[in-house]
Amino acid sequence: MGNCSRNCDGTDAATRGAAPSPASILIIGYGNTLRRDDGVGVSVAERLATQPRSGVQIIACHQLTPELAEPISRAAAVVFVDAVADGARHVRMRCIRAKAVVPSLAHASSPALLLGLARAVFGRQPPAWLLTIPGEDFGLGEGFSTLAQAGVRTALERIEAWLRRQQLPCARAGKNGLGRTSPAGSLADQA
Repeated sequence: MGNCSRNCDGTDAATRGAAPSPASILIIGYGNTLRRDDGVGVSVAERLATQPRSGVQIIACHQLTPELAEPISRAAAVVFVDAVADGARHVRMRCIRAKAVVPSLAHASSPALLLGLARAVFGRQPPAWLLTIPGEDFGLGEGFSTLAQAGVRTALERIEAWLRRQQLPCARAGKNGLGRTSPAGSLADQA
């Protein structure tokens, strides 16, 4: 899988224990690949990893865990990619902010909590975005609904365009993840 890690700590057997790479853009695609549309985040990460590029690290995992705070703290920017079942019909990307870390024994986390953990433990949190892909079938099984398939294609196009520009627009007030002003943060209506 090239520069894609399936370990939720952002490492693989070949790189575990190696010196950290310089700050790069980190893309974390997550979800349950056995719950149909819920696996779109993993699919996007794996597809992006088929075209490795310098300065981009990709992690595909089943769920967000505290171990991800370390690679997040080293990144120049982070994009979390996940499915959403809120009735949305379009891919959306929005800036996210860290949440205060509350001690917990939970294995799963949220992007905002991981950012807070990176700040609390490692003293650094990068700018971050949450890219959500709409889904409509979260039942047991593999494969995506027509809506999720279209969302994966759109998400890949948008991330690829953003990576080509290598911008960090979330750090600029009023910008969405594509470097364009969008009050709702929607990527659906942008070319």
